[in-house]
Amino acid sequence: AELDGLGLDFYHLSENVHRARRKVFGDESSEGKAWADELMHVFKHEGYAAGWERILPWRTALRGKAKRKAADRLVHFISARREMIRYPEFRQRGWQIGSGPTESQCKLCTKRLKGYGRRWDRPNATAVAALDTLWTETVNGGKCGQMLATTRLKAAQNAGHTPDGTIFGTIHLHR
Repeated sequence: AELDGLGLDFYHLSENVHRARRKVFGDESSEGKAWADELMHVFKHEGYAAGWERILPWRTALRGKAKRKAADRLVHFISARREMIRYPEFRQRGWQIGSGPTESQCKLCTKRLKGYGRRWDRPNATAVAALDTLWTETVNGGKCGQMLATTRLKAAQNAGHTPDGTIFGTIHLHR
């Protein structure tokens, strides 16, 4: 399967913006909080170019070594991830801009595979992970996980591990 897009988790961008905000404006500055909120809004709704146009003049106007250092870190963080800051496009496609749901699903799948008394070889674990992905994505109306699940199932089948009908029979796909 081909990767459709790689995005920077919106929360991680926000963490870095707020880290710089605290260093430049102080922890409790309402001006700093408003600046960070506005910048995050611009990145989310207008994209990288508009956010970049806001951050460069802000950085240039700063005085003081500590403030400039914090701003430089943020500028470097953002510029290094330019191709990943595509939130308007991702939102238009209905894709998540945060990794929280994915991280949560990884924890759940791992918990299912590593439960007490469970032993799995790689191909069977891959098949179960594929079924779990397919189930979760179908219930949530997603499409990207369906492709991943299909790819994982094919890999398991090619390795000679085909889940039997009882496994498939226990998963009822409803919309």
